[in-house]
This record gives sequence, C-alpha cells and structure tokens, in this order.
Amino acid sequence: MFVKTKNFNSEELAQFLELQKLSFSILQSAASRLMGGETEKEVAQQLVKDYYSAGFTSFFHLPVVLFGERTALPEDWTVEKFYPKRKTLDAGSSVILDASPIQDGFLVDTSYSFCFGDSQAHRDMMKHLSQYRDSIPASVNQGASFSQIADSVIENMISHGFEPVHTKHIGEVLGHRAVRLSKLPFNPRMKGFDAFAISWFKLKDKLAMKGLGRRSPLWNNLKASEHAPHDGLWLVEPHAGKDGVGAKWEEILVIEGGEARWLDEAPPHVLQWRKIEMGDFYGPAA
Repeated sequence: MFVKTKNFNSEELAQFLELQKLSFSILQSAASRLMGGETEKEVAQQLVKDYYSAGFTSFFHLPVVLFGERTALPEDWTVEKFYPKRKTLDAGSSVILDASPIQDGFLVDTSYSFCFGDSQAHRDMMKHLSQYRDSIPASVNQGASFSQIADSVIENMISHGFEPVHTKHIGEVLGHRAVRLSKLPFNPRMKGFDAFAISWFKLKDKLAMKGLGRRSPLWNNLKASEHAPHDGLWLVEPHAGKDGVGAKWEEILVIEGGEARWLDEAPPHVLQWRKIEMGDFYGPAA
C-alpha cells in the first residue's frame, strides 16, 4: 500500500487543514450536546455516525471517549482500555474526546479535552499543557532530536507533579505521522484500527527499532527516535494525568527542511487556553 509521509504540496496541506478543522468541529459539537449520564459507549457510537455523515470513510482508530479517572489512564493501562466502556458522565468529570478519521486517504487525529463542570485541577492541567505548543516546535528548530524532545516533555511534566501518560499510548508516543494513504475499495479493521494503516505503522517502527532504516512513523523517547526530526506531518499529543484527572491536545505539526510550524494557528485548545488565562469557562459552547 502506498503511504505518503512528506513533500506535501499546498493543495494537500490545505486538505489536511480542512479535515483537521472538520474533525475538531465534530468533537466540539458532540461535547456541547453532553447532558450528563451518557456512557462512553453511547457517545463513541454517535461520534462514528457523525464522522460518516460528515464524509469521512474510515478511521485510523475508532473514536476514543474517556470520562472521569479514565482520562488519566490509571494504573497498568492497556490498549483495550481505550475502548469505550459503560462509564457514565458525572458532574465535575474530566472528558477526552479523540478521533482519527480518514477521508480520501488523508489521515488526521484530533483531541478535545474539557471538564464537565468546573475543576481547578483540570484548569491547572490544561494551562500546564499549553507550554508544549511553544516548546516542541522551538526544540525542533533548535536542532534537538525527537527522543530528546520526548524526554524533555516527560521530565518537565514529572517536575510539575504530572504523570506523562502519553507514554501509555500505543508506541509510547508523544506523536506520530499524519499520512496520505492510497485509496482502497474496502477498509478492513483490526481491533478498532484501520488494518492497512496500523500494519504499516507497526512494520515501519519495527524495522527502525532494529536499525533497518531511520524512518519510524512514531515519535517517542525510544531508540528509533534518536535522530533529527524527519520532515513531514506529525500529530503531536502531550497527555497529562494526576489524581484521576487527565487532559491532552493533539494537532498537526508541519516539519519542512528541519523547520517546524503548526498547520493551524488557532485550534480549539489554543482558544481554550486564552479563556483559562482570563478565568473564563473553557468548555464547549452550548
């Protein structure tokens, strides 16, 4: 299967941006409809319908819905625990909505975090996460390796009393590639993932970990990331947890000629951070 990872032209970048914006809008709309008492499964099932209605044809991974302490990925977290449960939404609960839809081969991945009610702990965590939107591209532009950047985020979170729970994500990733897949007449799934896409990600990372190439599609603090940042589109997703509260953000970072910039200037979490600075409500609009 053909997978394009870099050298995207302006039209392709515009399509990635359009789909990222659309995905964020679907997550925000779903968040605005929450009334309390819904289960993760109910919200996830509706998200699948919403994405298909918007024209998306598949998912790299099916929508993830996490409520309450599950947003912090507690204890020995496994891949299966990301699947939505019958956990209900209660007042004061942290919420993470995450989806990686695919349209015409363009794979994007977005996360939207907020608190259903008000929580100073969640507000403080969201504020902490804002710094990485500046520090991560700055580190790329200063010549740091992928693994050094990942280590820096981990160390900084720990020093501020947070657990860097993105290390519990598949591949322990701070980020992973956004790619353009060849269009196929069918979309087989494997444990909630697009079978072709996840197989490609796993194969490329396995080869890189064995030293057979330096092109892992994963960005973490492991051996395969001990190199200068590769050009292409990277879905960056710092995720913090503490005392049953979790929050994250995720969006596309563009790296071209070793220089990094965000594809979108004002995704939802940037607007949330501005509201937090003003002491305002930063959840979804009704």
